[in-house]
Amino acid sequence: MPDAAQARSVDLDQPKATETTMSKRGIRYGLALALTGVAGTAWAQDGNVTMGQQIAEEYCASCHMVGPGGAFKEDPPSFAAIAVYRSADQIRARIVQPIHDAMPRYTEYMIGGNIDDMVAYITSLED
Repeated sequence: MPDAAQARSVDLDQPKATETTMSKRGIRYGLALALTGVAGTAWAQDGNVTMGQQIAEEYCASCHMVGPGGAFKEDPPSFAAIAVYRSADQIRARIVQPIHDAMPRYTEYMIGGNIDDMVAYITSLED
């Protein structure tokens, strides 16, 4: 899991990487895991989609559209729009370091595994 400095290094203004770039990243990530002996999956796959959905419905739905489909509104963005236009790393970075203070009780629930669950849920909406 990245620390705050790594999360800030993600370029949030850039669209998702191309499939070629993603393939290269996947190869590098897999190679790094093999070389270090670390087993696991990508961050977005570590979370529980169902738990992420429950967190989103309980804590985020008062402002964001959290379900699949729906309008791609901009402010605040729907989770479906976020899934389409942001990578898992960018989503994680925005969760770890939000760009505004308007999210109520944010620090109470956006900790530890809940972050993995939210990333997993949001990225699942791209399908």
